Amino acid sequence: MSELILEVKDLVVDFRTDRGKITAVNGVNLDVYKGKTLGVVGESGSGKSVTALSIMGLIQKPSGNVSSGQILYKGDDLLQKPVDDMRKIRGNKIAMIFQEPMTSLNPVFTVGNQIVEVLDLHQSHLTDAQKVEKAIDMLKLVGIPSPEQRFKEYPHQLSGGMRQRVMIAIALACEPDILIADEPTTALDVTIQAQILDLMNKLQKDLGMGIIFITHDLGVVAETCDDVAVMYCGRIVERADVYTLFKEPKHPYTIGLMDSIPSFDSTTGDHKGRLPTIEGMVPSLFELPSGCSFQDRCSRVTEDCRGTKGVPALESLDKGHKVSCFNPCN
Repeated sequence: MSELILEVKDLVVDFRTDRGKITAVNGVNLDVYKGKTLGVVGESGSGKSVTALSIMGLIQKPSGNVSSGQILYKGDDLLQKPVDDMRKIRGNKIAMIFQEPMTSLNPVFTVGNQIVEVLDLHQSHLTDAQKVEKAIDMLKLVGIPSPEQRFKEYPHQLSGGMRQRVMIAIALACEPDILIADEPTTALDVTIQAQILDLMNKLQKDLGMGIIFITHDLGVVAETCDDVAVMYCGRIVERADVYTLFKEPKHPYTIGLMDSIPSFDSTTGDHKGRLPTIEGMVPSLFELPSGCSFQDRCSRVTEDCRGTKGVPALESLDKGHKVSCFNPCN
């Protein structure tokens, strides 16, 4: 079995707002293994990105706060690390690719300077010439043509796919143990998306890093991930290896997400009928119902779901397959 390199235990993250306190992440547990990809899926607002930012130590106080839980990187609790120690880990041992490169890249610095900046912080033993050489090598590694020329260019001079590759180059510059990819292909067309996913798979094999892949696209999950955690309203409602989840989904929310994947006839290429949707809306975190948060959108709801037994626990159905539901599907 692969080495466990990151373990998130009972993570709870709160935010203070003008309307009061909300809990954006509530009791989340995740395991990340060396050389494996963990997919985290769910609708917008389910807590995926907040979980990732918590791992990176980027929850901004005082409005946000990790109120309880542990984030263990090779046995050390990152939540107990001083700020200076976290700076040494962030971008070095644990790196992150954000959703939109144009808001993450600095528009007034060349892409080369932004890669070199990471090396200045974490690999200061290198000479300036070695840093430039490594930055160009990283651009070459992520498949950017004419890397010596691109090194001197600014983000606005590159295409969307190129900018995303630059973000990957920055994240991988220090060869991290863990890469968090927060919807890295959302703003890209299908062709470029496939190239980025192939690139990440290749780099994972070459570097042996663990990946947390955050997305709302289950089609991408099926192609890239080894294990999957499905999130809803700040909680994990189902966890399994990717094969089991797609073959035998148990939570009604997971099934609803899978039914929403477009399917086409293999011979004619026509779409197979009307695309199903999940009825209703994700409830506001200010007005979560007692009991299961999915109850108002669920076709299998019972009185147990409406609060008489509290929130359903994430319980094992089979080896490695867990579901948080009082009435799981057979």
